[in-house]
Formats: sequence, structure tokens, C-alpha cells
Amino acid sequence: MKLIYIIIFFFINIFSSNIFSQTIAIVNVQSLIDSNKIYKKTIKDIEISQQNYLKDFNIMENELALNLEKIEESKLILNNEEIKIQIENYNNQLSQFSKLIEEFNLHYQNEIITIRETILKEIFKLLEKYALENSVDLILDSTTYLIASNSLDITVVINSELEKLNFNLEYKDFEKN
Repeated sequence: MKLIYIIIFFFINIFSSNIFSQTIAIVNVQSLIDSNKIYKKTIKDIEISQQNYLKDFNIMENELALNLEKIEESKLILNNEEIKIQIENYNNQLSQFSKLIEEFNLHYQNEIITIRETILKEIFKLLEKYALENSVDLILDSTTYLIASNSLDITVVINSELEKLNFNLEYKDFEKN
């Protein structure tokens, strides 16, 4: 029995030093991405690019509204078959317009996701470098813990390194089919 206690004591002493010697750091990845100057500039460029399409979409939407008004006005003049044809044409146009809007939104949503992933890859490289240089065993995102000391937060350090990088964030404009 004493031998078992001695073995357990021996293992606890050997492995407990590994447990308590871990260095932990915390970083706010969301903040790093959202506050990045290149990211902000790229998002502004995307918004400017979208403005031209939004003007076209407003024109199309107004044309659809006018077509609907014409159908309503012509209900008294035209027979049921002609009105049915006009409504069918309107519904096809509306469906195409809705599909175009969906494609537009999905396109830019995917472009922004791709841009964020590019920045995230750069952040991971910086975090790996920081961990190696500072002997950090574990880096947590600020969303994965409840409370910690502010001294563990390395967001400012990583942000300053990220700002020094000059990476290119490209996006594709929307193309109508």
C-alpha cells in the first residue's frame, strides 16, 4: 500500500509542474479584424462599389412598381386572359429581380467572409510568432473565457503587429448574369 502512495506521489510531483507552468494569453480576434485599417478601407470600397448597383436596383424596383400599377389600372379595360398574361409577366420579372438581389447580397457576403478569413490567417501567423517568442502555451479568444486578468490580454500587441503588415485584401465586383 505504501508503494502505491509513493508511486502516486511521484507522478503528481512530476506532472503537476507541467500543469502549473503553462503561460496563457488572451486576444480579442473580432476586435483585431474590425479595427484593422486595411479591412475598414476595403469595406468602404465595397460599399462604394455597391452604390452603383443599388441605383440600378432602385430603378428596376420602380419599374416593377409602375408595371404593377399599370396592371391594376388595366383590370377594368382588359379581359381576364390578358390580365393573367400581364400578371404572369410581372411575377416573372419580380422573381428575376428577387433572384438578382439575392445573388448580389450573397456575393458581397461571401467576399467579406473571404476578406475576414485572410485577415484571420495573418492574425494566426502573428499569434504563433508571439507564442514562440514569449513561451506562451495557450492563447484563448476573448469569447472563450469568462473572466481573466487584463495583463493576459495581448490584443494591443497583436494589433500593433497587424497594423505593420501591408497585405492586399481584394474583392470581386458583382457581375450581373
